[in-house]
Amino acid sequence: MSHLSNLLNLSPIITDTFKYIQAGLVVIMAISCFVLIVGVLVSPPETGIGNNVITGAAESYYTRNKGKNNQGRVRLMVIVCASIIAVCAVLYFVLYGVYPGQ
Repeated sequence: MSHLSNLLNLSPIITDTFKYIQAGLVVIMAISCFVLIVGVLVSPPETGIGNNVITGAAESYYTRNKGKNNQGRVRLMVIVCASIIAVCAVLYFVLYGVYPGQ
């Protein structure tokens, strides 16, 4: 099986750094996973979604400015961590496709 690194004729210096980059990506993913788990566990359950449609109640100041309080920050943290995990996973497997290791 011919690997992509053989087809690209990359220098050994570049291919040797791939294992360190892959290890760094795994560490970044592990830290992001830990923060993601903590963020999901800390966030309160969203009860009452859709109640405004049924009851006809107007939005409160709290619901309009939800993104500016701690609950909004936790939600943003979860989204950012999930995005970091996705990007790092794609980069890891692209690098693995270029150089699978010894």
